[in-house]
Amino acid sequence: MSGHLEHLGLEISTMPSNEKEEAKISCKCGVCELTLADGKSTVSFLCGCQDCRQALQWGFKNGGVKPDPLPRLYYMRSDIIDVKGRDKMIVVKLREDGRSRRIYCTNCYSILGVDHPGYKNNIFLNFPKHCINRGDLTVPLTAIVQMIDYSERIGPLPVEEVPVFHTFRFPPRACEMVLDPSSRKRLQRANGTD
Repeated sequence: MSGHLEHLGLEISTMPSNEKEEAKISCKCGVCELTLADGKSTVSFLCGCQDCRQALQWGFKNGGVKPDPLPRLYYMRSDIIDVKGRDKMIVVKLREDGRSRRIYCTNCYSILGVDHPGYKNNIFLNFPKHCINRGDLTVPLTAIVQMIDYSERIGPLPVEEVPVFHTFRFPPRACEMVLDPSSRKRLQRANGTD
């Protein structure tokens, strides 16, 4: 994934090792918990992909938090130093051929994190609304991603002034800036919602 982001001109924040601060990510009921050596998020996105919506909706149907149509996610460094409640965690793939693996608490169906082979054990994805993330989530919104799967039929179009990526599959036409009404109109046309 980082290769795609670098290709598209986005910087991933780096933090000197002397500024690391331990943090915990726990489920809503407190049974499961991950302790990170470095709790500072590296990047933040709003994600329009169908996979995120389906995975969060599955958790909600089983007792988790009701998802937003365009969920906010953060990437955290994969330096997990302690795990509590491992026996109450399950790893779920949406489909047999799916690549992302989501870790849920079986008591409250909080989603603690998402791993993908492309992350190469360096980072993992986290949805703070769907767990309790006590890390540093002050990194500003970086981009809105995977809007190829999103339209106004699902929820309101974003208004944040950050890059919008329809897909990472076709980098030359992947990015559109949402900075003014004409850009917003182009996004609506691209999604077939104008």
